[in-house]
Amino acid sequence: MSKVIKTVNLDKTYKEVKAIDSVNLDINSGDICALIGKNGAGKSTLFKMLSGQVLPTNGEMELFGFSKNELSKGRQRIGFMIEEPAFIDNFTAKQNLEYFRIQRGVVEKKRIDEVLHIVDLENTGKKKFKQFSMGMKQRLGLALALLASPDCLVLDEPTNGLDAEGINEIRRLMLRLNEEEGLTILISSHILSELQLVSNRFIFINKGKIVEDISKKELDEKCRKQIKIQVNNPSKALQSLEESFPDIVLTVLEGDWIRVENHLEESASLNQLLMKNGVEVKELAVENISLEDYFLKLVEN
Repeated sequence: MSKVIKTVNLDKTYKEVKAIDSVNLDINSGDICALIGKNGAGKSTLFKMLSGQVLPTNGEMELFGFSKNELSKGRQRIGFMIEEPAFIDNFTAKQNLEYFRIQRGVVEKKRIDEVLHIVDLENTGKKKFKQFSMGMKQRLGLALALLASPDCLVLDEPTNGLDAEGINEIRRLMLRLNEEEGLTILISSHILSELQLVSNRFIFINKGKIVEDISKKELDEKCRKQIKIQVNNPSKALQSLEESFPDIVLTVLEGDWIRVENHLEESASLNQLLMKNGVEVKELAVENISLEDYFLKLVEN
């Protein structure tokens, strides 16, 4: 599997503060990779280094196999949407893209109609940018990122400020671009539930450092459904459960809680068994761990 983005010990220091600290990335062709972190964790700084807006203090970077003095060749194959583009209020969607096409000088004119069709803005006619909804503005930003027919998109908060309908539109568009066009996508968003719906890989960043890099399968395993039972006597509860269910997977938690990771459809039977064996069940809940909860737990640790 070919590497689209690779960084080795990438650092960025502002005065004495490390915004990015020894970051090692390996983004493979075809990935939809979510970069997850709190505000100030280093996501935007990392994206700006990939785009060339910010120079790294130390470390190495490869984009489509190009490095050092040839990084610009790799960047030509990436569409960036990092900050809101400076679209002209009184221009239409087509006029704005024509302006950037001429400015960049690398795109055939027919590509404008193609990208407007891709993002479903081909019928906006004479409607000016200042009259666009937030969702339309974000989709025009994506059209601009797609203008040079990139093989990869780097998107910083593409759903920022959108309502539920706008978020759904962006999600469907990203999945279509990945599945039909084969685009690799590196994306950040504060709406973690959305990232979980589109991404096949998750990179967690905190205080400039990568703290975890896992696949969707691994994340789903860690966030899977579980039963939590609070009892008055955890040791007796464990003994009772293990005797009746030899394959049961249990973990004792703080506060007299027990986590059960299998037999998830038998919560009523577990409850009855414990009560039959003289264990008081104070509370029993079947729950999923959300991506938000997993992230917060990861950062706290």
